[in-house]
Amino acid sequence: MAVIARSLVYDVADPVHPRLVCRGTDTAIHLLGSNAIAYTTVVANHVVIVRRDLLTRAESQVAQLRVSPQPYYWFAATWSWDGSLEVYSTSAPRANGSWLVSVHLWSRGADHVLYSIESGVGGIESRWAQRALLEFSPDHSYVAISDTTYSLFSNNVRVFLLADLRQKFVTGGSTSGGTWIANDRLVWANGSHLLMQWTPSVGATSLRTEKWYGVASSSDGLWLAGTLLADVSAPRVFIAPVGSGRTFRTGLASSPGFVTPTVVWYALEAASQATYDPTAPTGVIHALDVVTQTDKVVAFRAGEAPNTVCCSAED
Repeated sequence: MAVIARSLVYDVADPVHPRLVCRGTDTAIHLLGSNAIAYTTVVANHVVIVRRDLLTRAESQVAQLRVSPQPYYWFAATWSWDGSLEVYSTSAPRANGSWLVSVHLWSRGADHVLYSIESGVGGIESRWAQRALLEFSPDHSYVAISDTTYSLFSNNVRVFLLADLRQKFVTGGSTSGGTWIANDRLVWANGSHLLMQWTPSVGATSLRTEKWYGVASSSDGLWLAGTLLADVSAPRVFIAPVGSGRTFRTGLASSPGFVTPTVVWYALEAASQATYDPTAPTGVIHALDVVTQTDKVVAFRAGEAPNTVCCSAED
């Protein structure tokens, strides 16, 4: 199974001929093994987590999260499937017209404010503007947060150790996405689109020097994929091993995401006059297999193709 755009679940036993299993609305979905998902919904004005068995369709409420629904909740919060951990934000208006945003962690039955920042007003027009980072490490020991998640005017990447709530790392600059590739190894694209990595033992170091936008990792942490933005008029998908080995580069394309440990779906791009950006997705999705070194058009069943920008789980 694979989750696309946090709300589309596909059976990808054959990644070139997938089957849509379920489609969510106003929710965020986590996979639980191969035959179940956990998703958020609203019950009595509270966000709750529901477990759904994909074979029997049986559902059960697993946990209630700490906050009531609010605008943009679904994409400005993250949670563990059992409801024991949640990062979310609250905001309060200030006299100067800005907002004071407090980033909260719900953990071990208690609510904690990790930090607060000031957020102004404004928006983003370009697809290639800064991008949020908000993700627990696989073993839930750390959480990585970019200020961009909550404010366009505060640019830092932070890592907190959940055991004692201490900020273990902070660096200035915006981010264009990131991911954990191990329990204690974070990878992200910084404001200059260089690929960085952090571990508690070594700190922050450069990983790759190509111009990355967005970072997706395979489930085994052996491969990375992103959109190369050396030239915004010619975005291309780049796939690289975490260690040494062959890399892959496509033609005009964007938004890669791993649907199996070795297969990446990505969106074909073409020149566009209808947007703020020089190119736009065409609606054609490709599947690139790094083992067989094949690149094929994905054949979705009627009505089952993504209606969002494919194919990262974050989009």
